[in-house]
Amino acid sequence: MSEPKQKLKLKDVPSWSDVEKILTTMIRKYKSGSVSLRDLCLIGLLATTGIRTSELLALTPADFNFEEGLITIKQLKKKGEFVRQTVISQDLKPYLKEYVSIFSPEKPIFDLTRRQVLNITHKYTEEILGRKYRNHAFRHAYAIRILEKTRDVELCRRLIGHSRIETVKIYLDFAIGDRIKDVLEAIKIGR
Repeated sequence: MSEPKQKLKLKDVPSWSDVEKILTTMIRKYKSGSVSLRDLCLIGLLATTGIRTSELLALTPADFNFEEGLITIKQLKKKGEFVRQTVISQDLKPYLKEYVSIFSPEKPIFDLTRRQVLNITHKYTEEILGRKYRNHAFRHAYAIRILEKTRDVELCRRLIGHSRIETVKIYLDFAIGDRIKDVLEAIKIGR
């Protein structure tokens, strides 16, 4: 019998300001030579695309279309391969372009194990944010941010590669949580 999935807790997901902090800090440290281009691109992709670790490790230069600003993500499932596209962060684009250009078109750009990716994520989240976050936490932060800004559940579903819209709806609670105060203020009588 398999273990039931744990409910997503907001404390396990970095806020978008934390995501911005880690990326701006890593860009600054890359420019000063204290962060590698690989690590900047790895954390940047996790944080700005909603990509899964397995999908990240399968990325090749051929998956990047810098002209159109798109990344093709191959999602391997039991029933075959599914392909989706997501956008390249404009803030990350010059660094990705530089990093990806090092590799031949069909060679994976991250020659790492899942454990190594987790270690890199732990290193920078603890160093910059003061606590360790898992790779997948960035996927949750991305989904919540997309829903906060677009209010489009179907778009979010497509960008993060879920087959069922019900799976994405768990993020809605987090995306609308802060809006409750706005609703209460809006329905106040006499104002």
